[in-house]
Amino acid sequence: MVRLSLGNLLRNKLVQNTGYLSVIEIFRLLMPFIALPYIIKTVGVTHYGSIVFAQAIISYFQIFINWGLDVSAVKDVSVARNDRKELDKIVSIVLSIKSIHLLLSAFLLFASSFFIPYVHENIWLLLCCFLLCFTDVLFPIWFYQGIEKMKYLALIRFISIFFYTISIFIFIRQADDYIYVPLLQSLGSILSGIVSMFLLLRVEKIRLHRVRKVEIVQTFKDSTPFFISRVSVVLNNSIAKIISGIFLTMDMVAAFDLAQKITSIALVPIQMVNQAVYPHIARTLNKVFARKMLMINIFASLLIAIAVFILAPYAIYYFSKGEVEEAVVLTRILCIWVFFGGIVVYLGSPVLVSFGHPQPFNNSILAGTFVLLCSYLLLYILGGLGNIYYFAYALCLSEFVMFSYRFFYCIKYELFSIKK
Repeated sequence: MVRLSLGNLLRNKLVQNTGYLSVIEIFRLLMPFIALPYIIKTVGVTHYGSIVFAQAIISYFQIFINWGLDVSAVKDVSVARNDRKELDKIVSIVLSIKSIHLLLSAFLLFASSFFIPYVHENIWLLLCCFLLCFTDVLFPIWFYQGIEKMKYLALIRFISIFFYTISIFIFIRQADDYIYVPLLQSLGSILSGIVSMFLLLRVEKIRLHRVRKVEIVQTFKDSTPFFISRVSVVLNNSIAKIISGIFLTMDMVAAFDLAQKITSIALVPIQMVNQAVYPHIARTLNKVFARKMLMINIFASLLIAIAVFILAPYAIYYFSKGEVEEAVVLTRILCIWVFFGGIVVYLGSPVLVSFGHPQPFNNSILAGTFVLLCSYLLLYILGGLGNIYYFAYALCLSEFVMFSYRFFYCIKYELFSIKK
């Protein structure tokens, strides 16, 4: 009876954290979708594409600031959750590294405006997007994920995105106001970061203190493999939009971004379940539980992919009123990415990293990126960069390679048990 009671409590906690994570991500993705039709109608598809292009560039600064800590720190916090002094040290080290990287990124962006014409001509747009980087320091979702307390962040994120969504309708009135779209998004996120940092210090009683250089260096080294994999993830997600902006038009950037947004939000429930079970699997190393979750991920990914394929035309029309028709075909092609993506996420941190195999996790992303870059190189040689649909197929191929790589090593290391 005691085992059953504990099991029920555990399952309830997983359900609660999954729910809180889902609320965070759904509001993060869904509420901007509410304003998206208005944004596209008011500023135009081309200006919207310019915003997406600038955000794609800034995403590399964000990944540099995080340096893989959003993966490694979750496990560190989960293991040390009952050791107050160790938690204080982990948080202090993580925030120190992120703060240093934020300053370096700001300097690099400012300096590049003197040498790169695009940066010089669009410096204010890029700065408005860059403000979002402050949230990567202030918003410690990795900490709350590690201690499995997500309810605070769910409320904070809701307030932040509600502020952004409402302010869009208030301040965006004409095409020239497009620069304020990323500014409002950044201000809302910074607000959420400040509140969450206050809760970290006041409610969770975390005490920040100076840390030794050797501790920073060691954490930096431990997180580097995850940083490399994160760079690959951002590259995989943004390269199509960057190449579209260089070789095609900002309208095509907008079309690909819209297709990616729809397919990404479709995967939110699976991603949130995986984030919620990650600390549990890392702590218990339960192979039977891991196998059951794999079956759930496969089934859920298939259902979601089919639903997105069917609903794609209706979703695209709602958001763009027919102004980016290319997004319908792009979304349907990316349904392949949706199916494999749901499984890939689960086989990564929740399984391979939890069971002590981070190398295949990182190598799989590098392999996917290598295939993606080779695909674009082949398209360039064959003159296929003028067809944006090929970009979507290349992304699907990359995701399939990552799935195959991770699944192979999960089987090799016998991470899924059928024994009860």
